[in-house]
Amino acid sequence: MKQEIIKEKLSYAMLIIDLSEEIEISIKEAKSLVDTAISIINPSKIDYDKLKEEILAFVVINIFSLVCKL
Repeated sequence: MKQEIIKEKLSYAMLIIDLSEEIEISIKEAKSLVDTAISIINPSKIDYDKLKEEILAFVVINIFSLVCKL
């Protein structure tokens, strides 16, 4: 049980760091983005790799939308 909690916290931290590096935003902003996504989804067990893909897709779509509006 304790190892699962440690593993989940490590996955959470790695997700934040990976998003921060890939999107080139601060860790604080990436944490806020991840926390918002988790609060909206609110699943019992989180697949961090899938969540990362969903967040990246969301960011890319929104950036593309902003570029198209220019």
